[in-house]
Amino acid sequence: MPRTIIAQTSEIDEADVAMVDIMAQLDLANNLQANSVGFLFGDSSLFDRGLLPALSKRLPFDVVGINTNLTSGPNQQADYSLLTLMVLTGDDIRVATGLSGEFGPSDPDSITDLYRNVASKLENPPKLAIMFGSRQSQVFHPDRLIARLNESFGDCPIFGALGSDLDPSVDNAYMFYNGQKYMERATLVMIDGPIDPRFSFYTIPAHKFLKRKATITSCSGNIIDEINGLPAMDYLSTLGLIVDNNPAFTFNVPLVVGNPRASFWEPMLIVRQTDTGSLVCTQDVEKNSTLGLAAIDDTDVVKSAGELADELKWEAFDFCLIHSCQGRHIAMGLNYLGEIERIRSSLGGLFPYSVSYSGGEICPRVMDRNGPVNGFHTLSLTCCRF
Repeated sequence: MPRTIIAQTSEIDEADVAMVDIMAQLDLANNLQANSVGFLFGDSSLFDRGLLPALSKRLPFDVVGINTNLTSGPNQQADYSLLTLMVLTGDDIRVATGLSGEFGPSDPDSITDLYRNVASKLENPPKLAIMFGSRQSQVFHPDRLIARLNESFGDCPIFGALGSDLDPSVDNAYMFYNGQKYMERATLVMIDGPIDPRFSFYTIPAHKFLKRKATITSCSGNIIDEINGLPAMDYLSTLGLIVDNNPAFTFNVPLVVGNPRASFWEPMLIVRQTDTGSLVCTQDVEKNSTLGLAAIDDTDVVKSAGELADELKWEAFDFCLIHSCQGRHIAMGLNYLGEIERIRSSLGGLFPYSVSYSGGEICPRVMDRNGPVNGFHTLSLTCCRF
């Protein structure tokens, strides 16, 4: 059966010291099996001192991951200057990885090329695909990429996350692949073997949806032009959410859009406004969809984190990845470690896991009676384990 080795270090001022710390914890000579892959989480500013490429040269397997301002695991408490490296290794699993080219505004089909290329390295169809990418941008639309993969390869569950950055104005939400950091790209890890991945998904509770509803009357992709026949910014002004011509709401007052193909609402965030007063959102929307608002605070975040932790502690796993949206972290306010510490207080050292904040979450979600469908989400808490 596969196993997971976790190494964590806060010794990030000196790359050489951090390297010694990580390699000692991994103890590869005694722990490494035939097939392995590494998952790396930490603030990209930590790697500017040469640690990222140095790690890649020392490790005899591919390493993928994302930039995150906060990460933790069973070995150390959460810290803004903490690096977490998880190594999945096993004699009876098969692992393949790949890196996409840079996405342009008109080539989402390149994600299917990446999927085919990585899957071709395995003898059998993968049991699980793990996908990482940089933060959503004008050319990188993770929801469209996942939708394209569902059309072509819907049988394989896909889990993952986007890079995150605490300051939304700083374009510093990278994806890592073998010693380099990238924007506008995606990486895939595919795993085959005796694994049975399970998933958990938590989002804004329905009772936190506000009563006011509207209709998206004009939109294109992830851009909302009109709401209730009014320019999008004008509609928000009627709700008192515009101050000095700028959206005054924060991550803890997100939009929620009624999914016309399922019986749930999808939270999404506004990335920016255009010069014409339209709203650029984290996901695509459809004309005539119902639009509402929701509220999320630290109580909601900690409650769902506790529910996930209490669910996990009764099970035994060899591998466990947990991602929480950066918006949930912001909603924690001064209690910024509360969510991670709630998870740690229940799980302790029961099994190897990592928990990291992300700029968007990729996880299967039940949409209808046909079962779970891979999707891109925001303001969610997700978990994959086996």
